[in-house]
Amino acid sequence: MALARKKEKMNHEILKANTSDIPELCQMMKDFYAIDLYPFDEKITTDNFVRFINSDNYGECFKIVFEEQIAGYIILTKYFSFEFGGEILFLDELFVKPEYQGKSLGKKALEFVKDYSVENNYKVVLLEIENHNDKAKKLYEHYGFQNHKRSLMILKN
Repeated sequence: MALARKKEKMNHEILKANTSDIPELCQMMKDFYAIDLYPFDEKITTDNFVRFINSDNYGECFKIVFEEQIAGYIILTKYFSFEFGGEILFLDELFVKPEYQGKSLGKKALEFVKDYSVENNYKVVLLEIENHNDKAKKLYEHYGFQNHKRSLMILKN
């Protein structure tokens, strides 16, 4: 797939993650979850990454590489929605390590997601955002994301 290896200016690429990336992906996810004090279980996360990366059923995980170092990750999940007319893409997670922020990697990641969704015929891209994350909200709005008129609810089992 052309988008699975997208080389850009400033020595960065967005590549499909593989199982050898899991330890670093887990560490980044742990750091990401710590921002909002979300629980993190390394064994469950590792097992989930193995399952997710080894199956095409759920979506795809990409690593953001800057100057040959993993600088962040993107998790895209897919599902079907009658409301939106077919398969839709959910931007489940987008994380850039603090030391790589300010290098336009978030922007390049969103351009990648937009291109990926078009190339793969997804009807829409949805995402959720923390209410306090104004910086990310502005970035998403800049790339065409809009507030949805509905609220997200959750039922935990």
